[in-house]
Amino acid sequence: MKLKFLFTVIVSFLSFGVWSQTLGVDTIRIESIDIVAPRLQHFSSTEKTVQIDSILIQRYDGKDLSSLLQKTSLVNISSNGAFGALATAGMRGASGTHTSVNWNGIPVNSLTTGSADLSLINAGSFDQVQVIYGAVGSLYGSGTLGGAIELSNTPDWKKKSSVGLNSEIGSFSNTKTKLFGKYSNKWISYSGQAFFQYGKNDFSYTDFHDFGSPTERLNNNENRAFGTIQDLHLKINEHYIDFGAWYQVKEKNIGGLMGIGAPISYQKQRDSSFKAYIGWKKLIGKFRLEAKSAYLSDYLKYTDRGSATNTGYKIFSEIESKRWLNDVNLRYYFSDKWSVDINGKYNWLKGITNNYDGNIHENESRATLAAKYTPLIGTFIFTYAKEWNSEVNPPEMYSFSSLIHLFPTIIDIRSKASTHYKRPTFNERYWNISGNVDLKSENGWNYELGVVMLSQKALYGDITLDFNAYKALNDDLIAWQPGSGTLWKPINIGKTVIQGVDIEATHFLKVKNNSLRTSLKYACNDAYNNDKESDNYKKTLAYRPHHIVKFSSDYLFGKWEFGILGTVRSNTNTWEGDQVDGNMLIDLNGGYRFDTSFAKIKLTGRVENLLDESYEIVRFYPMPGRAYYFGVNVIF
Repeated sequence: MKLKFLFTVIVSFLSFGVWSQTLGVDTIRIESIDIVAPRLQHFSSTEKTVQIDSILIQRYDGKDLSSLLQKTSLVNISSNGAFGALATAGMRGASGTHTSVNWNGIPVNSLTTGSADLSLINAGSFDQVQVIYGAVGSLYGSGTLGGAIELSNTPDWKKKSSVGLNSEIGSFSNTKTKLFGKYSNKWISYSGQAFFQYGKNDFSYTDFHDFGSPTERLNNNENRAFGTIQDLHLKINEHYIDFGAWYQVKEKNIGGLMGIGAPISYQKQRDSSFKAYIGWKKLIGKFRLEAKSAYLSDYLKYTDRGSATNTGYKIFSEIESKRWLNDVNLRYYFSDKWSVDINGKYNWLKGITNNYDGNIHENESRATLAAKYTPLIGTFIFTYAKEWNSEVNPPEMYSFSSLIHLFPTIIDIRSKASTHYKRPTFNERYWNISGNVDLKSENGWNYELGVVMLSQKALYGDITLDFNAYKALNDDLIAWQPGSGTLWKPINIGKTVIQGVDIEATHFLKVKNNSLRTSLKYACNDAYNNDKESDNYKKTLAYRPHHIVKFSSDYLFGKWEFGILGTVRSNTNTWEGDQVDGNMLIDLNGGYRFDTSFAKIKLTGRVENLLDESYEIVRFYPMPGRAYYFGVNVIF
C-alpha cells in the first residue's frame, strides 16, 4: 500500500511539474513573507490551523497555556489539579504525548516523558498561538498523531518602541506581574519580557470520594514561577538572523488528593529549563537557505517527606535532560507556484537521573523531502521523511494533502492521507523497574476530509464554517497501565482506532462602533482499543471525552469590551475502569481601555467558573471553584 501511495503521489507531482514549466520559471516572484515564513508554516497550509485570537491571549495573560487552550480551542486538557499542576494537551482523541509543542519551530516536549507540561508556559508570553490539528508526522516527526501547537514571537520591521507592565491579582492569593519591552526598525526587531507569579491556591472543593461528600480546603498547594523570554531578529542585506532565549523556574507544592480524610501532602516539585537558539535564512536566486541550532536543558526535582515530622525524604528524585538540535533546510522555487524542499536534522539527546541505570544518550538524524504546488484551483503538498535513531528504528513516513477551492470565495475542500509514528520516551524505555527497553514504536495511518465555508454574509453579519472528519489507525499504542500495588508500567496495548468530527462556526457582526463576535466549537470523538486479543477490545481509551463544546461571545463598544465563555466536557474513563464526571464551566470577562498623556492603559476583570462547580479532570485531583481576577496593562 505504501509503494502504491508513493507512486501515485510522485506521478501526480511530476505531471504538475510539467504543467508548471509552461508558466515560465525564469520570472519568479516570491513574496517576502514566504521567505521569512518558517518551514513548518509553509508546508502546513493545507492543514486545519486555528490561530488563537489576540484578545483571548491578552485576557488570559495571567494564566498558563493549558488554561488558554482549555477555554478557547477543541483541545482536551488533562490536569493533575490547577495553578501550576502538571497539565498536558491532547487533540482529536490522542494523548499529550501525541501533541508536539514548538517554540519558534523548536520542539519543547519533555525528552523524558514525551509530553509538554503546559503549566510551565505562560499564555501571554507569545504574539501568536496556533493549533494545527492532526499535524503531519513526516513534517514534524515523532508524536504528532493529535496535532501540534506553535508558539512564536514574530518580528516587526516598522520603526516603533514600547515598554509596559501587566499585573493581575485574583482569588486564592494569586498574583502575576510581567514587564515587557519592544523595539524595531527596518533592520532590527527586539522583544523581551520578565515575569513572576505566585499563588497560595488554598481553594475549597467538594470531595466526592469521601463519605458524605464533605467540603475540604486544599493545603500545601503553593506555586511560584519566574522567568524571562528574549527574542532578537536582524535583517542585514537580506540575511535574516534570529536569536532566542527562554529561562524559567517553577516551584510547586503538590496538594493532597481527594479521598477519605483531609487532603495531606508533603510533596514538592521544582522545574527549571533553559532554551536558546540561533537561526539564519537567506534567499539566493531561486534557492531559500535556512539553518538553525538550538540547545535545551530541563531539570526536575521531586521530593516527598512523607510526614510533618520527617526531616529527611521518603522520595528524592532528580531528572535532567540536555538536547542539541540542528536543522538545515534548502528550498528551490521552480516557479512562484511550485517549490521543492530538502531538510536535514541531527539531534544529540541525553538523560541524566539515578532513576536510570546510568546516564542515557542517543543520536538521531532525519531527512525530509517536501513538495508544494499552488495552481489556481488550490494547494497540493507531498512530504516524505526517514529518521534514524541509535536505539530504535523509526518507519518511513509519507503524506499527501490538498486544499481545493471548490467554489472560489465560497467553499474549500481539505483532504489528507498520511502516516504517523511515536518512538518510546526515555522514561518508557529506561526507568528503573517500570521501564521496558523492548517497547515498540507506535505507527499507523490517518485520514482527514474537511469542508470550509469561507466568510459569507448571513444573519446580518459574516459567518464562517469549518467541518472536519478524521480517522486514525494506530498500531502498538504505548500507555502506562496499573500493575501490582502502586506500580505502573508502560506497555504496547495493541491496535487502536481514533475517529470523529470537529465543527467550528464563527459569526461576526459590526455596526458602527459596536462589534459582536460569536463562536461555537464542537468535537465528537471515539477512541477505542481495536485489538481483538485484548481484554479491553472496543473499550474507550482513558481520559478521552466523547464530546467537547466551546462557546464564546465578545462584545466591543468603543473603549469597553465584555465577553462570556463556556466549555462543556463529557464523562471520561480511567485506566483503572472508573469514571470521571463531565463538567460545564462558564467565565465572564470585562475590560476598559483609555489613553493618558503618558501611557495606554487597559483595566480587566474576569470571573472563572461562574457557577462554582466542583469538578475534577483527572480522578482524585480537585479543581478550583468560582474565582475572581482583576488586572491592569500599561504600555508607555
